[in-house]
Amino acid sequence: TILDKKELLEFAQLGCYLEFDLFGTELLHYQFNPAIDMPNDNKRIKRVRLLVDEGYEDRILMAHDIHTKHRLMKYGGHGYSHILTNIVPKMLLRGITENVLDKILIENPKQWLTFK
Repeated sequence: TILDKKELLEFAQLGCYLEFDLFGTELLHYQFNPAIDMPNDNKRIKRVRLLVDEGYEDRILMAHDIHTKHRLMKYGGHGYSHILTNIVPKMLLRGITENVLDKILIENPKQWLTFK
């Protein structure tokens, strides 16, 4: 997690994919360094918007990082649909267009998974 905007944009200039995960996870701090506050979904959306505004929408990936059963809806978590049912509508409200969301959610993962 890169918390500084300037550092994030410098990293984006390298041309790598920029993956945002942990959507639906609200942690108080980073487990390996309690001095670092973890971003929440709203902050993640703001970071994605920053990168879109700077022209990096072709390099953004998103995930929810469901890896334990407590993250599933059956056990009280947000579940696999969280990005589509909660995050996408919020991103649209924040001015990220459907075309850009299609890139982030469909085209970019397709490119990444096929090593293009």
